Amino acid sequence: MSTYDVVVIGGGLIGTLSALRLADAGRTVLVLERAVPGAEASSAAAGILAGQSESRVDGPLFDLAIESRERYVALAEELRARTSVDVGFRRCGALEIAESPAALDDLERVFAWQRAKGHSVRRIESTALRALEPRLNDGFAGAIAFDDDGQIDPPALVNAVTQAAERAGVVFRSGTTVRSVRVEDGVARGVEVEDERIDAAHVVVAAGAWSSLVQGATIAAASVKPARGQIVELSLRTPPLRSVVFGRGGYLVPKSDGRVLCGSTLEFVGFQRDVTVAGVAKILAMITGLAPSLSDAKITRTWSNFRPWSADGAALVGDAGIRGLTLATGHHRSGILLAPATAERVRAHVVDGRVEPSSPWAPARRA
Repeated sequence: MSTYDVVVIGGGLIGTLSALRLADAGRTVLVLERAVPGAEASSAAAGILAGQSESRVDGPLFDLAIESRERYVALAEELRARTSVDVGFRRCGALEIAESPAALDDLERVFAWQRAKGHSVRRIESTALRALEPRLNDGFAGAIAFDDDGQIDPPALVNAVTQAAERAGVVFRSGTTVRSVRVEDGVARGVEVEDERIDAAHVVVAAGAWSSLVQGATIAAASVKPARGQIVELSLRTPPLRSVVFGRGGYLVPKSDGRVLCGSTLEFVGFQRDVTVAGVAKILAMITGLAPSLSDAKITRTWSNFRPWSADGAALVGDAGIRGLTLATGHHRSGILLAPATAERVRAHVVDGRVEPSSPWAPARRA
Protein backbone atom coordinates (compact mmCIF):
# COMPACT_ATOMS: atom_id res chain seq x y z
CA MET A 1 0.00 0.00 0.00
CA SER A 2 1.32 3.43 -1.02
CA THR A 3 0.47 6.80 0.48
CA TYR A 4 0.62 10.26 -1.10
CA ASP A 5 -0.79 13.68 -0.34
CA VAL A 6 -2.52 13.77 -3.74
CA VAL A 7 -3.32 11.19 -6.40
CA VAL A 8 -4.07 12.63 -9.84
CA ILE A 9 -6.02 10.34 -12.18
CA GLY A 10 -4.94 11.20 -15.72
CA GLY A 11 -1.56 12.14 -17.14
CA GLY A 12 -2.67 14.52 -19.87
CA LEU A 13 -1.69 18.17 -19.87
CA ILE A 14 -4.32 19.22 -17.33
CA GLY A 15 -3.50 16.41 -14.90
CA THR A 16 0.25 16.84 -15.24
CA LEU A 17 0.23 20.64 -14.97
CA SER A 18 -2.04 20.36 -11.92
CA ALA A 19 0.43 17.86 -10.41
CA LEU A 20 3.30 20.27 -11.04
CA ARG A 21 1.47 23.10 -9.27
CA LEU A 22 0.66 20.83 -6.33
CA ALA A 23 4.26 19.64 -6.07
CA ASP A 24 5.45 23.25 -6.16
CA ALA A 25 3.12 23.83 -3.20
CA GLY A 26 4.91 21.10 -1.23
CA ARG A 27 2.56 18.18 -1.80
CA THR A 28 3.67 14.62 -2.61
CA VAL A 29 1.88 13.71 -5.83
CA LEU A 30 1.28 10.51 -7.77
CA VAL A 31 -0.06 10.68 -11.35
CA LEU A 32 -1.79 7.54 -12.63
CA GLU A 33 -2.11 7.24 -16.42
CA ARG A 34 -3.75 4.42 -18.36
CA ALA A 35 -1.36 4.92 -21.32
CA VAL A 36 1.64 7.27 -21.15
CA PRO A 37 1.58 10.96 -20.14
CA GLY A 38 0.09 13.09 -22.92
CA ALA A 39 -0.69 10.14 -25.18
CA GLU A 40 -4.32 11.08 -25.71
CA ALA A 41 -5.96 14.42 -26.60
CA SER A 42 -3.19 16.60 -25.17
CA SER A 43 -0.44 15.63 -27.62
CA ALA A 44 -2.87 15.12 -30.50
CA ALA A 45 -4.38 18.61 -30.35
CA ALA A 46 -3.69 21.39 -32.84
CA GLY A 47 -2.54 23.72 -30.05
CA ILE A 48 -4.72 26.75 -30.80
CA LEU A 49 -4.90 29.37 -28.04
CA ALA A 50 -8.18 30.82 -29.24
CA GLY A 51 -9.23 32.85 -26.23
CA GLN A 52 -11.04 35.41 -28.41
CA SER A 53 -11.57 33.85 -31.82
CA GLU A 54 -13.73 30.96 -30.59
CA SER A 55 -15.78 33.08 -28.19
CA ARG A 56 -19.15 34.26 -29.43
CA VAL A 57 -20.66 35.72 -26.26
CA ASP A 58 -19.34 37.74 -23.35
CA GLY A 59 -19.40 36.31 -19.87
CA PRO A 60 -17.44 34.37 -17.25
CA LEU A 61 -16.35 31.61 -19.67
CA PHE A 62 -14.82 34.21 -21.97
CA ASP A 63 -12.99 35.81 -19.05
CA LEU A 64 -11.60 32.41 -18.02
CA ALA A 65 -10.40 31.76 -21.56
CA ILE A 66 -8.57 35.10 -21.68
CA GLU A 67 -7.07 34.57 -18.23
CA SER A 68 -5.73 31.15 -19.21
CA ARG A 69 -4.37 32.36 -22.57
CA GLU A 70 -2.45 35.13 -20.82
CA ARG A 71 -0.99 32.68 -18.30
CA TYR A 72 0.88 31.07 -21.20
CA VAL A 73 3.24 34.04 -21.45
CA ALA A 74 4.79 33.26 -18.07
CA LEU A 75 4.30 29.48 -18.37
CA ALA A 76 6.32 29.25 -21.58
CA GLU A 77 9.22 31.10 -19.97
CA GLU A 78 8.94 29.07 -16.77
CA LEU A 79 9.12 25.79 -18.66
CA ARG A 80 12.08 26.96 -20.73
CA ALA A 81 13.91 27.85 -17.50
CA ARG A 82 13.02 24.56 -15.81
CA THR A 83 13.58 22.18 -18.76
CA SER A 84 15.23 24.12 -21.64
CA VAL A 85 12.28 23.06 -23.84
CA ASP A 86 10.78 25.60 -26.24
CA VAL A 87 7.05 24.91 -26.15
CA GLY A 88 6.36 26.90 -29.32
CA PHE A 89 4.27 29.66 -27.78
CA ARG A 90 3.65 32.52 -30.20
CA ARG A 91 1.00 35.14 -30.74
CA CYS A 92 0.47 34.48 -34.44
CA GLY A 93 -3.06 35.89 -34.27
CA ALA A 94 -6.23 34.29 -35.57
CA LEU A 95 -8.60 35.18 -38.40
CA GLU A 96 -12.31 34.36 -38.45
CA ILE A 97 -13.40 34.34 -42.09
CA ALA A 98 -16.81 35.63 -43.19
CA GLU A 99 -17.95 34.03 -46.42
CA SER A 100 -20.99 36.28 -46.87
CA PRO A 101 -22.20 39.73 -45.81
CA ALA A 102 -24.61 38.06 -43.36
CA ALA A 103 -21.75 36.14 -41.76
CA LEU A 104 -19.77 39.37 -41.56
CA ASP A 105 -22.67 41.03 -39.73
CA ASP A 106 -22.53 38.24 -37.15
CA LEU A 107 -18.80 38.78 -36.71
CA GLU A 108 -19.37 42.51 -36.34
CA ARG A 109 -21.33 41.81 -33.17
CA VAL A 110 -18.38 39.84 -31.78
CA PHE A 111 -16.09 42.69 -32.82
CA ALA A 112 -18.23 45.25 -31.00
CA TRP A 113 -18.39 43.62 -27.56
CA GLN A 114 -14.77 42.45 -27.56
CA ARG A 115 -13.55 45.89 -28.56
CA ALA A 116 -15.76 47.45 -25.87
CA LYS A 117 -13.95 45.25 -23.32
CA GLY A 118 -10.58 46.56 -24.53
CA HIS A 119 -9.35 43.49 -26.40
CA SER A 120 -7.29 43.61 -29.58
CA VAL A 121 -9.68 42.96 -32.46
CA ARG A 122 -9.65 44.33 -36.02
CA ARG A 123 -11.95 44.38 -39.04
CA ILE A 124 -10.33 43.12 -42.22
CA GLU A 125 -11.98 44.15 -45.48
CA SER A 126 -12.15 41.72 -48.38
CA THR A 127 -9.31 43.24 -50.39
CA ALA A 128 -7.11 43.64 -47.31
CA LEU A 129 -7.73 40.01 -46.37
CA ARG A 130 -6.36 38.81 -49.69
CA ALA A 131 -3.28 41.01 -49.24
CA LEU A 132 -2.78 39.75 -45.67
CA GLU A 133 -3.19 36.05 -46.51
CA PRO A 134 -2.71 35.61 -50.28
CA ARG A 135 -3.14 31.82 -50.10
CA LEU A 136 -6.80 32.19 -49.07
CA ASN A 137 -9.65 31.90 -51.53
CA ASP A 138 -10.98 34.96 -53.37
CA GLY A 139 -14.43 36.31 -52.69
CA PHE A 140 -14.72 36.24 -48.90
CA ALA A 141 -16.73 39.12 -47.48
CA GLY A 142 -14.02 39.93 -44.94
CA ALA A 143 -12.72 38.76 -41.58
CA ILE A 144 -12.12 39.70 -37.99
CA ALA A 145 -8.54 39.53 -36.72
CA PHE A 146 -7.81 38.57 -33.11
CA ASP A 147 -4.16 39.56 -32.80
CA ASP A 148 -3.56 38.32 -29.25
CA ASP A 149 -4.66 34.76 -29.94
CA GLY A 150 -1.93 32.30 -30.80
CA GLN A 151 -0.71 28.75 -30.60
CA ILE A 152 1.53 26.31 -28.79
CA ASP A 153 3.19 23.03 -29.77
CA PRO A 154 1.23 20.41 -27.76
CA PRO A 155 3.81 17.56 -27.84
CA ALA A 156 6.58 19.93 -26.74
CA LEU A 157 4.31 21.43 -24.07
CA VAL A 158 3.37 18.03 -22.62
CA ASN A 159 7.03 16.97 -22.69
CA ALA A 160 8.15 20.11 -20.86
CA VAL A 161 5.41 19.95 -18.22
CA THR A 162 6.10 16.25 -17.60
CA GLN A 163 9.83 16.89 -17.24
CA ALA A 164 9.22 19.79 -14.87
CA ALA A 165 6.79 17.74 -12.79
CA GLU A 166 9.22 14.82 -12.48
CA ARG A 167 12.01 17.18 -11.43
CA ALA A 168 9.65 18.66 -8.83
CA GLY A 169 9.14 15.19 -7.35
CA VAL A 170 5.89 14.08 -9.00
CA VAL A 171 5.74 10.29 -9.42
CA PHE A 172 4.24 8.93 -12.66
CA ARG A 173 2.82 5.44 -13.14
CA SER A 174 1.93 4.56 -16.72
CA GLY A 175 -0.19 1.67 -17.92
CA THR A 176 -2.36 1.89 -14.83
CA THR A 177 -6.15 1.79 -14.87
CA VAL A 178 -7.92 3.20 -11.83
CA ARG A 179 -10.85 1.02 -10.80
CA SER A 180 -12.44 3.53 -8.44
CA VAL A 181 -12.05 6.44 -6.09
CA ARG A 182 -12.20 5.03 -2.57
CA VAL A 183 -14.72 6.98 -0.48
CA GLU A 184 -15.15 6.21 3.22
CA ASP A 185 -17.54 8.08 5.52
CA GLY A 186 -18.14 10.67 2.81
CA VAL A 187 -14.43 11.43 2.32
CA ALA A 188 -12.17 10.46 -0.58
CA ARG A 189 -9.33 8.39 0.90
CA GLY A 190 -7.46 7.33 -2.24
CA VAL A 191 -7.98 5.00 -5.19
CA GLU A 192 -8.25 1.33 -6.03
CA VAL A 193 -5.87 0.25 -8.82
CA GLU A 194 -6.32 -3.33 -9.98
CA ASP A 195 -5.32 -5.32 -6.88
CA GLU A 196 -3.68 -2.41 -5.05
CA ARG A 197 -4.97 0.29 -2.74
CA ILE A 198 -3.29 3.71 -2.85
CA ASP A 199 -4.04 6.03 0.04
CA ALA A 200 -4.14 9.79 -0.41
CA ALA A 201 -5.47 12.80 1.42
CA HIS A 202 -6.85 14.13 -1.86
CA VAL A 203 -7.84 12.74 -5.28
CA VAL A 204 -7.97 14.79 -8.49
CA VAL A 205 -9.90 13.35 -11.45
CA ALA A 206 -8.36 14.65 -14.69
CA ALA A 207 -8.94 11.64 -16.91
CA GLY A 208 -10.31 13.54 -19.90
CA ALA A 209 -12.83 11.61 -22.00
CA TRP A 210 -12.44 8.62 -19.66
CA SER A 211 -13.41 10.55 -16.50
CA SER A 212 -16.96 9.22 -16.27
CA LEU A 213 -15.62 5.65 -16.30
CA VAL A 214 -13.90 6.16 -12.93
CA GLN A 215 -16.22 4.75 -10.29
CA GLY A 216 -16.82 7.10 -7.38
CA ALA A 217 -15.76 10.19 -9.34
CA THR A 218 -19.34 11.59 -9.23
CA ILE A 219 -19.33 12.11 -13.03
CA ALA A 220 -22.34 10.74 -14.89
CA ALA A 221 -21.77 9.23 -18.32
CA ALA A 222 -23.98 11.93 -19.86
CA SER A 223 -21.97 14.73 -18.23
CA VAL A 224 -18.62 13.96 -19.88
CA LYS A 225 -18.27 11.71 -22.91
CA PRO A 226 -15.75 11.18 -25.72
CA ALA A 227 -16.02 13.34 -28.83
CA ARG A 228 -13.77 12.10 -31.61
CA GLY A 229 -11.93 14.69 -33.66
CA GLN A 230 -9.94 13.86 -36.79
CA ILE A 231 -7.02 16.00 -38.00
CA VAL A 232 -5.10 16.13 -41.28
CA GLU A 233 -1.51 17.39 -41.40
CA LEU A 234 -0.16 19.03 -44.55
CA SER A 235 3.50 19.80 -45.24
CA LEU A 236 4.91 22.59 -47.37
CA ARG A 237 8.40 24.01 -47.73
CA THR A 238 7.42 27.30 -46.12
CA PRO A 239 4.46 28.29 -43.94
CA PRO A 240 1.59 29.23 -46.27
CA LEU A 241 -0.26 31.34 -43.70
CA ARG A 242 0.66 33.88 -41.04
CA SER A 243 -2.31 33.35 -38.75
CA VAL A 244 -4.56 30.59 -37.53
CA VAL A 245 -7.59 30.66 -39.84
CA PHE A 246 -11.15 29.69 -38.88
CA GLY A 247 -13.87 29.23 -41.48
CA ARG A 248 -16.10 26.78 -43.38
CA GLY A 249 -16.56 24.66 -40.29
CA GLY A 250 -12.87 24.09 -39.57
CA TYR A 251 -9.45 25.60 -38.99
CA LEU A 252 -5.96 25.81 -40.45
CA VAL A 253 -3.04 26.07 -38.04
CA PRO A 254 0.28 26.99 -39.71
CA LYS A 255 3.41 25.79 -37.94
CA SER A 256 6.78 27.49 -38.34
CA ASP A 257 8.31 24.46 -40.10
CA GLY A 258 5.78 24.51 -42.96
CA ARG A 259 3.28 22.05 -41.53
CA VAL A 260 -0.40 22.99 -41.42
CA LEU A 261 -2.74 21.18 -39.01
CA CYS A 262 -6.25 21.07 -40.40
CA GLY A 263 -9.34 20.02 -38.54
CA SER A 264 -11.49 18.97 -37.05
CA THR A 265 -14.49 16.69 -36.97
CA LEU A 266 -16.93 16.30 -34.07
CA GLU A 267 -18.17 12.71 -33.77
CA PHE A 268 -19.88 10.86 -30.95
CA VAL A 269 -18.79 7.28 -31.70
CA GLY A 270 -17.67 6.13 -28.28
CA PHE A 271 -14.01 5.17 -28.11
CA GLN A 272 -13.62 4.10 -31.75
CA ARG A 273 -10.15 5.40 -32.60
CA ASP A 274 -10.44 5.52 -36.37
CA VAL A 275 -9.53 7.92 -39.12
CA THR A 276 -12.34 7.62 -41.65
CA VAL A 277 -12.86 8.42 -45.31
CA ALA A 278 -15.82 10.62 -44.41
CA GLY A 279 -13.88 12.53 -41.77
CA VAL A 280 -10.85 13.16 -43.96
CA ALA A 281 -13.06 14.09 -46.93
CA LYS A 282 -14.84 16.70 -44.81
CA ILE A 283 -11.54 18.22 -43.72
CA LEU A 284 -10.12 18.23 -47.25
CA ALA A 285 -13.25 20.00 -48.52
CA MET A 286 -12.78 22.62 -45.79
CA ILE A 287 -9.12 23.08 -46.80
CA THR A 288 -9.85 23.58 -50.49
CA GLY A 289 -12.77 25.87 -49.69
CA LEU A 290 -10.61 28.13 -47.56
CA ALA A 291 -7.34 27.91 -49.45
CA PRO A 292 -7.47 26.13 -52.83
CA SER A 293 -3.76 26.80 -53.31
CA LEU A 294 -3.11 24.14 -50.64
CA SER A 295 -4.54 21.43 -52.90
CA ASP A 296 -1.03 20.46 -54.01
CA ALA A 297 0.31 20.19 -50.46
CA LYS A 298 1.53 16.81 -49.27
CA ILE A 299 -0.59 14.98 -46.69
CA THR A 300 1.93 13.73 -44.15
CA ARG A 301 -0.26 12.46 -41.32
CA THR A 302 -3.82 11.89 -40.20
CA TRP A 303 -4.98 11.05 -36.69
CA SER A 304 -7.87 11.24 -34.28
CA ASN A 305 -8.28 11.93 -30.58
CA PHE A 306 -11.01 11.92 -27.97
CA ARG A 307 -11.97 15.24 -26.46
CA PRO A 308 -13.90 15.27 -23.17
CA TRP A 309 -17.21 16.79 -24.27
CA SER A 310 -19.37 18.19 -21.48
CA ALA A 311 -23.14 18.34 -21.56
CA ASP A 312 -23.45 22.12 -21.17
CA GLY A 313 -20.24 23.14 -22.94
CA ALA A 314 -18.31 24.11 -19.82
CA ALA A 315 -15.62 22.18 -17.97
CA LEU A 316 -16.05 20.61 -14.53
CA VAL A 317 -13.34 22.07 -12.31
CA GLY A 318 -13.27 22.19 -8.54
CA ASP A 319 -15.21 20.73 -5.62
CA ALA A 320 -16.86 17.42 -6.53
CA GLY A 321 -19.18 17.48 -3.52
CA ILE A 322 -17.11 14.89 -1.63
CA ARG A 323 -14.42 16.05 0.75
CA GLY A 324 -10.99 15.31 -0.67
CA LEU A 325 -12.19 14.98 -4.28
CA THR A 326 -11.50 17.53 -7.04
CA LEU A 327 -12.62 17.42 -10.67
CA ALA A 328 -10.69 18.79 -13.64
CA THR A 329 -12.33 17.49 -16.80
CA GLY A 330 -14.88 18.23 -19.55
CA HIS A 331 -12.82 20.87 -21.40
CA HIS A 332 -13.81 19.52 -24.83
CA ARG A 333 -11.74 21.24 -27.55
CA SER A 334 -10.26 23.88 -25.21
CA GLY A 335 -8.14 21.67 -22.95
CA ILE A 336 -4.84 23.15 -24.14
CA LEU A 337 -6.11 26.72 -23.85
CA LEU A 338 -7.66 26.24 -20.42
CA ALA A 339 -4.94 24.10 -18.80
CA PRO A 340 -3.08 26.91 -16.95
CA ALA A 341 -6.24 28.38 -15.39
CA THR A 342 -7.50 24.90 -14.53
CA ALA A 343 -4.25 23.88 -12.82
CA GLU A 344 -4.35 27.03 -10.70
CA ARG A 345 -7.88 26.26 -9.55
CA VAL A 346 -6.98 22.67 -8.75
CA ARG A 347 -4.07 23.92 -6.64
CA ALA A 348 -6.29 26.47 -4.90
CA HIS A 349 -8.94 23.86 -4.07
CA VAL A 350 -6.53 21.20 -2.84
CA VAL A 351 -4.03 23.43 -1.03
CA ASP A 352 -6.10 26.42 0.08
CA GLY A 353 -9.51 24.77 0.31
CA ARG A 354 -10.89 27.39 -2.05
CA VAL A 355 -14.37 26.68 -3.43
CA GLU A 356 -15.89 28.80 -6.20
CA PRO A 357 -19.63 27.99 -6.25
CA SER A 358 -20.36 30.85 -8.66
CA SER A 359 -17.78 29.73 -11.21
CA PRO A 360 -19.20 28.52 -14.55
CA TRP A 361 -16.87 25.55 -14.07
CA ALA A 362 -18.30 24.60 -10.65
CA PRO A 363 -19.32 20.91 -10.68
CA ALA A 364 -22.18 21.77 -8.32
CA ARG A 365 -24.06 23.40 -11.22
CA ARG A 366 -25.10 19.89 -12.31
CA ALA A 367 -27.34 19.54 -9.25
